Amino acid sequence: MPRPKPIWQSAAAAAVLAGVAGCYDGERLIEQVRAQAVRTRLEEAAIGEFNVTLPRDDVAGETTEVRLRVFAESERFKIEDILREVEAKRALIEDQAIRTLREASRDELAEPGLDSLRERLLMVLNSVLTDSPLESVGFYEVRFLRH
Repeated sequence: MPRPKPIWQSAAAAAVLAGVAGCYDGERLIEQVRAQAVRTRLEEAAIGEFNVTLPRDDVAGETTEVRLRVFAESERFKIEDILREVEAKRALIEDQAIRTLREASRDELAEPGLDSLRERLLMVLNSVLTDSPLESVGFYEVRFLRH
């Protein structure tokens, strides 16, 4: 049969809990969470559409055309700056993105999520867009056409 706890243990536990109950400012915590949510919410910015024809496959004798519509994600308050910089550097972005696509291996393009290609494009775009760094790169559309 369990022994009852001494009264002094229960009183000590109640005193500790009572002391901890008022140690925070609820309104201040809510303000901090809201400010953090506004600062870190990600939004998309359209980067561009890129078309590349890869070299002929030696085995099948076919060429593959790759069409990508690319977007990037960044913090909400940076999106307008990113869009302005994308417009100003459109030719350089297109050149670097097409170069990255042409350098992609067939294995890299066969990955289900195109993760390696996404990471390479993110590095390239962040090297071109220097004012506001991008968080990630994604695709609105991916097409592979064999000829």
